[in-house]
Amino acid sequence: MKKDDVLTEWNEKEVKVDKKSARKLVWKTRLSITYTVIRVLFIIFFLYLLYIIPVSVFYDMSGKQAEFDRLVTTIVETRNPGIAVDKLDFRRAEINPFLTQETSLTLYRNIGEWEVVVGEVTAKKTLFGEVKINLDFDRRYLNESNTQSYAVAPDLLGETYTENNGHSSNLTLSQLEKMNDGFVAQIQFSTIKSMTPEELINILSDYDVQVYQMPIYGGELTDSEVSNYMGYGRAGQFTFVSSLMLRPFIEYDEKNRQSSSIGTLSGEGSIDEAESQFYQDMEWLIENGNYQDKELDKARLAYIKENGMQVYGATVTGPIREVERLMDEELFHQFHLGGVEIWNWYE
Repeated sequence: MKKDDVLTEWNEKEVKVDKKSARKLVWKTRLSITYTVIRVLFIIFFLYLLYIIPVSVFYDMSGKQAEFDRLVTTIVETRNPGIAVDKLDFRRAEINPFLTQETSLTLYRNIGEWEVVVGEVTAKKTLFGEVKINLDFDRRYLNESNTQSYAVAPDLLGETYTENNGHSSNLTLSQLEKMNDGFVAQIQFSTIKSMTPEELINILSDYDVQVYQMPIYGGELTDSEVSNYMGYGRAGQFTFVSSLMLRPFIEYDEKNRQSSSIGTLSGEGSIDEAESQFYQDMEWLIENGNYQDKELDKARLAYIKENGMQVYGATVTGPIREVERLMDEELFHQFHLGGVEIWNWYE
């Protein structure tokens, strides 16, 4: 064998050995890096659990979870006509690693004895931030208005009511006349003069309907401390403004969990308990909430305490024919149909 052939063969064997060693080294390096990454990720995840579990447990046990749900529920129900929040929703407020509170609750309308789901409210609050609320409705029609402000009673503005045959009332009457008896409806109306909640309940006691909300005048258009924060709409002789709502009585325990409630404003004694709870709810909301209308609510609550509770409309539900009868009541006007469902009414 020639010397050059022997040298070539030896070099080839050496190269093969070097390639094999290199491949082993590469795989060892890859495995080592992979193991290191997995170990780091596991440590990070473990540290995350050590952080988030105590935070979540403290959040739940401290009552902050129920407090945030109560805050969101109170804000939504005291300023959105015809809408209620499902307080038995099993979804509850949560807190994330950045200490941001979040909740998502179901919205519904009372139509007859049905509780008809109409959407969802989501809310978020950072550690030192303002509560931000978004209402997401299940829209069926383009340009659909899911909430409608009440027309302020003219006497609250120092004005005189004149006979009105508004488009909204005519349209609502036409819709109701075309419906059979086997339906129930929710309807919203305003009153041509202001009155106490008891006075309005007394008028409605002649009708087979359940009352769920009443708009309370809080000086939105006449008190300078309040009107500085308010916007309003005008249509003919009527002024429409977003108001606070008197809602059915809801009582909470010391941990902000619902302890008892009355379903409507209609039952005996219900209106008195609802009025008393309204003041408690607003005072609690102002003290505990950091939300957009906080200063406005302070001014409105001060006005209501000084001038008494005056209402100028209601949201009610009942059988079609009873709802239709309401339109013959000379004190009611500006009707808006909130929804219609097949018959479901107590006998």
